[in-house]
Amino acid sequence: MTGIRVEHLGPNRSGKTLMNAIFAWEAYNRGRDVYCTCPEDDQGRFDCILNFAHEHFDVSRPMEQDIYNCYLMTDESVEFLDARGSMKKTTKDFGYFGYQVLKRDIEWHYDTVLHENIDRRIRLSPEYQIKTERVPRDVQKPLVAVRVSVSSRWNVGARSFILEEPWRFFPLYNDWVRVTPMEIA
Repeated sequence: MTGIRVEHLGPNRSGKTLMNAIFAWEAYNRGRDVYCTCPEDDQGRFDCILNFAHEHFDVSRPMEQDIYNCYLMTDESVEFLDARGSMKKTTKDFGYFGYQVLKRDIEWHYDTVLHENIDRRIRLSPEYQIKTERVPRDVQKPLVAVRVSVSSRWNVGARSFILEEPWRFFPLYNDWVRVTPMEIA
């Protein structure tokens, strides 16, 4: 087995975290450890994004965590992968971390609303991109389906499908978790 980097992109409320949670659930069912960037409050309590067994991943020190052969879900990733902060230690560390993913058999899924906001060392290196589009697009209307398009770095074109009845997967995760920006380092 070998690790992969997967970038999830799409507008707000388009199903990025939903798809991340589905992939995390699949990894969990295959017996892999699952790590997630659940936010922590001032009292050290975690507001968990995933509703099944997982470990918490500290984005402030990615290189210090000795993880391997696992699934890593980093939600709201631009907070620590921001191209405007490319010289910050955390952003640089995630660039280095991204290079280690393949060697350490980590399946790293991260998401963003704007692909261009992610630091170029990470933005230019995913093996796959998963684009999601909400159906209907109006976030004030009930979600009916999610259009999903998967493209590979090596192949021309993309594979697409429609995830119908996405609410079947809502119990896997909490979409109301507020991911707050990290303090500027």
